[in-house]
Amino acid sequence: MSSLVQLVRNENMKIYRRPRTWIMVGILILALGLFSWLIKWDSHDDNQSNWKNTLTQQNTQMQNDLKGLTPAEGKHQTWLTEQIELNQYYLDHDINPFDLSLWTYVNESASLIILVTILTVIIAADMIAAEFSWGTIKLLLVGPSSRTKIMLAKYISTMIFAVLLLILSFVVAFLFGAILEGFSGISLPHLTIGDNGLVHEGSMIVNSLQQYGYNIVSLLMYVTMAFMISSAFRSSSMAIAFSLLFMLVGNTLSGLLRQYSWVKYLLFSNIDLRQYLDGSQPLHPSMTLGFSIGVLVAYYVVFQLVAWLLFTRRDVAA
Repeated sequence: MSSLVQLVRNENMKIYRRPRTWIMVGILILALGLFSWLIKWDSHDDNQSNWKNTLTQQNTQMQNDLKGLTPAEGKHQTWLTEQIELNQYYLDHDINPFDLSLWTYVNESASLIILVTILTVIIAADMIAAEFSWGTIKLLLVGPSSRTKIMLAKYISTMIFAVLLLILSFVVAFLFGAILEGFSGISLPHLTIGDNGLVHEGSMIVNSLQQYGYNIVSLLMYVTMAFMISSAFRSSSMAIAFSLLFMLVGNTLSGLLRQYSWVKYLLFSNIDLRQYLDGSQPLHPSMTLGFSIGVLVAYYVVFQLVAWLLFTRRDVAA
């Protein structure tokens, strides 16, 4: 175990000693700052002063939409009903949902986890392939540690980097929100509609962590896939290119094929678990949260097995 810890320490040194890593961290912080400024700039003063009229008009429009729905559109009907109930709760309790708070910035910044994923995928795709590009793979393998332990250390180091970027994203978004809006909204509740049709007040920080938690699943899968691809290529640039290609094209491909029932077995159709949050609909009607978790577990096992086979069986004499 001590040798594994030492290997992980060495791999972390390789990551954080490279200027590229700190450039990535700077890009992430800059992106979060720009995104926070855009949220502040895009806030509408009309909604601040006339928010009650806006909610009343929304409810009127949604009530009209409900009348035109068919029984087959039950999920959309439920969503509209819940939105009407929430809007009425805001009106009855004099709560302006358009008010910005620090949680607005934290929750909205969850969409930038895609950037965290891209940055980590670059690191993951480079972890093994770079050893071949630099010609250091032989020096690595002549040591006492097995190939399995070396691969595990590289994977653990990559995931540590991913977790650190996630924590950094949350903290930076929270700080930007506090700077721009203050701490007055830190105790605001998160409103949801329960199974009984009533509005419930929950914890805003729990909701924010949930938003980040669902994104961690896609991060884990994409990074593991990139790690597998890194094991297959001797060129780090090729490994990074293919990893980013699959990541960026996968969701679009699933959307184009959504009319086919077999699309639910694709990785990219199940990777975003936010489709099971309240108010969202899965890509295919027959999909459930349990089904998607099962598919993801199967892909994860396959990715790890293929990466292990490629790395442990590869001839490095050339």
